Amino acid sequence: MKAFLLTIFFAIRLCIFSQQILVEPGAYFAISLQPSSQDIITFAIVEMNEKGEIYNRIFLNRTNWLRQIVGIQESIANPEGKNLMKEAGIESPDVVKDLWKLRYAEFPYSTSNEKGWASNPRNPGNEQMKMLNQFGIYTLNDFVVGEKVIQLLKAMEDPRWVSEYQSR
Repeated sequence: MKAFLLTIFFAIRLCIFSQQILVEPGAYFAISLQPSSQDIITFAIVEMNEKGEIYNRIFLNRTNWLRQIVGIQESIANPEGKNLMKEAGIESPDVVKDLWKLRYAEFPYSTSNEKGWASNPRNPGNEQMKMLNQFGIYTLNDFVVGEKVIQLLKAMEDPRWVSEYQSR
């Protein structure tokens, strides 16, 4: 019985942490809807191998992640120091502050009465998760990586996309 439980534990752990992403090997900006010790959302740079697997995660706080993605701070994921958000047509880096709304129906801490977009108190509904699939989110543990981060942020700036997400 003990061996069976250990097998199940490792199988679940492998499924949770073996996300495969179709990108070239290298370093990419990433986010996860899981909270971290530093923020309500996890901000990171992930390093990918040739199999499309994450082999290293560099966790960042929101400020450093933003500084790196806009080219103010040196980054292995942005070695040329470009403002990747501006180049993609993202109007304001403030959209990053709204990422929590994808997961929560209301801000999970008592510091704000602001409402989120999720249909359930602590996680998106099934139809909302289907919308998030296009960005690489199939479970709340998944990372949105590289160009998918930019696509997600752009979608969040589109009032029609937000309205559709909220209505599901």
